[in-house]
Amino acid sequence: MNIGEFDKKYFSLAKGSITAAVHALKYLAVPYILFAFGLVALSNQDGPQRVADLLTEMQTLVLIFGIVLTVLGFFKGAYPKGSYSRFLFGITASVLVIVYVFSLLLGGRTEDVIAQEAFELDLYLIFVLFFFPALLAVLMQFGEFADHRRPFLEKDGRIAVKEKEDPEDHRFYHDFRLRYGSLFNGLKLARSTLIGFVVIPLIVIILMKAGFSSLNVEEVDSMMSNLDDISTYMVMLGVPMAALAFFKGFYPKGSVSRFVPAVAMVLVTLYWIWVLGLGGQFVFDSIEEISINLDFSKLLLLVMVGTALWIVYYVLELLLYRPEWKDAGFPKDLRTKESRKQRKLRKAEAMVAAEKKKAEEEKVASEVPQNPAEDVTTPVQESKEP
Repeated sequence: MNIGEFDKKYFSLAKGSITAAVHALKYLAVPYILFAFGLVALSNQDGPQRVADLLTEMQTLVLIFGIVLTVLGFFKGAYPKGSYSRFLFGITASVLVIVYVFSLLLGGRTEDVIAQEAFELDLYLIFVLFFFPALLAVLMQFGEFADHRRPFLEKDGRIAVKEKEDPEDHRFYHDFRLRYGSLFNGLKLARSTLIGFVVIPLIVIILMKAGFSSLNVEEVDSMMSNLDDISTYMVMLGVPMAALAFFKGFYPKGSVSRFVPAVAMVLVTLYWIWVLGLGGQFVFDSIEEISINLDFSKLLLLVMVGTALWIVYYVLELLLYRPEWKDAGFPKDLRTKESRKQRKLRKAEAMVAAEKKKAEEEKVASEVPQNPAEDVTTPVQESKEP
């Protein structure tokens, strides 16, 4: 590891403070306040003491892990992307978040207290669902380091600046080259897709099943079976969607390699909505004297039509961003302030170059004789000499 990259010349107090504030809010303030509200509510209603003891112990864990994560967040944000220093603090914080959440289970005591006071809930299964997005968050630190390492070294003057690719030699199938992709952007979008289309729906289904099981009503077995079927579809459709989302985020806007998985992702999403919406028909008649038959197929189709309009968006995105990406020399989409400044500079340079080329063409055109035949001496004219 290059120890020189921990030097204070790379250190930014302002950026570190911003990241520390975000970490403090996410991992310290919000959880601590929620547990504090829980303790206040229990004290006002004379709640069970074992729940109060559990929340107090959780508050202690929140203080310990929250402070450590805030410090790690400060040093992560203080160092630039692509440096070993930022990578070390970032990877440590990401792994510690997993330990933080697992510690809140308190070795199974949290699950036991919930079972005694409410209903049986498999918290370890919920933790497993949390683990996969958390693992992607760890991999995102590797992706950020890989994406920004060369720009960091170029800015530091340790390697030569990479030359732009000649647009004339580029073909549309070249868009699928791996060097155009950003690992961080791909992993980030895959993670958010996995959370939105798999993790959150499955957690909701787990909570619903736990709530129904506490009713001790045999007639709800058919509904529990339907929830199991929906869970299977969520996994079967959500995981491919997360894979497509990776390639959509991996490649930059304006590339065919982004357009193809983006459109495929919209098509899978349409089927996901149809499955989750139960085909627009909700029928519940398992319990005696209770029968519910709800037809919302028109509303569901309206939602699907609105979702399908994203295809139009991706077509426009391809057409509008491709010239800009081409003029820039087909770079990665690193989404940094520096890249936006460089993009504006490239636009200005492209406009100047276009005007200069146009002026040269007009100059060359003006120097060409209007009637070249007038300047040519014919043999007949030469023979008229005395």
